[in-house]
Amino acid sequence: MVQAFLTDVLGWESGERGLLGHTNAYYATVEQQGRLTLHLHSLIWIANSLSPQEIRDRIMNPKSRFRTSLIRYLEDAHRAEYFHGTRDAVIAKRMVQPLPEGADSDDELEKNSTYKPPTQTFPEAPSRSCLSGSCDDDCTECAKQRDWWCKFELEVDDLLLRSNVHTHYLSGCLTKTGVCRARFPREVFESSEMDKDGHLNIRHIEPMMNTVNPILTFLNRCNTDVTSLLSGTAVKAVVSYVSDYVSKLSLKSYQMFASVYDVFQK
Repeated sequence: MVQAFLTDVLGWESGERGLLGHTNAYYATVEQQGRLTLHLHSLIWIANSLSPQEIRDRIMNPKSRFRTSLIRYLEDAHRAEYFHGTRDAVIAKRMVQPLPEGADSDDELEKNSTYKPPTQTFPEAPSRSCLSGSCDDDCTECAKQRDWWCKFELEVDDLLLRSNVHTHYLSGCLTKTGVCRARFPREVFESSEMDKDGHLNIRHIEPMMNTVNPILTFLNRCNTDVTSLLSGTAVKAVVSYVSDYVSKLSLKSYQMFASVYDVFQK
């Protein structure tokens, strides 16, 4: 599964563009977290990427179109929102029929024989693309493509609702003072913006959700987290912690990445 992720999703050594661009290098490790669950941590280097300082210089230039292009790329690479509105709107779209008062949504959904939780199914491949350059609304292949994308969005929303929404627990993430160790809720940004120092805040709608890539969510059908490193400090912190991890086997990846996230927040 990890090899398929590297070659088919990231495009490693395939000569093709991967999900996030042409992958120049990667560091990845399969880790057992505190709950004994196996998962993958990975750092991806994109070919021909600029240094953080070069990026800052370009986005601070008022005559440059680079800022718009960079924001468009980052918003395409990761997001923290549903395709179909708010959490309540997504729940409503999953309903086959109105719920009885007090009923649990998942219980009612799974009683319906036509519904299967997407976490328990394999992703469905899209239909073959239409090769005609002059098709119309009656084109069968184009209609199949549109139907597939509609289903894709609904499944991704369902997966995010099931796997990527953080819930506070007194016996879990909350400290004695009520502070969430997982640092939720996240700060909300209705649209991407840049401050006077050149720091980018990318659009983030759902405060209880990490940033994700919809295609990666659709393929993995589980909790995922995609983050970009936009500062020299963050990059140096990652290099430091990776080096420490390689030389000290007692350091766990989930501890390393939690520490790196602390640096991001500062």
